[in-house]
Amino acid sequence: MNAAGIYSIDVEAVATGTDHNARSVAQISLVDQHEQVLLNLYVRPPVPVVSYLYPLTGLTHELLEQYGLPLEQALAILRANLPKNAVIVGQNIRKDIEWLGLKESVDYGSLVDLVRRP
Repeated sequence: MNAAGIYSIDVEAVATGTDHNARSVAQISLVDQHEQVLLNLYVRPPVPVVSYLYPLTGLTHELLEQYGLPLEQALAILRANLPKNAVIVGQNIRKDIEWLGLKESVDYGSLVDLVRRP
């Protein structure tokens, strides 16, 4: 078996409502252990956007309209580029993985979350 590669996934979300948890995936990035950006996918939210949270995300209506993919298409591209034995490293990475619906031992090998919990 080949040694697992180390990857990082980052998800940016836009606000689709007025409460903190009303969010929709709007950008998915995949970076390898050599700091090479493998994917930078924009996702067109399936529901109306209340705020693009531009100061935090850098995302705009125009950007997502021009380059955005349906979420299912973006996830298929991500899964095709993420090795099944990948070690995913990130800060609070479990939330990004949850948003994407990725499953350990199915879509990737394991996680290393850099957030220290008490």
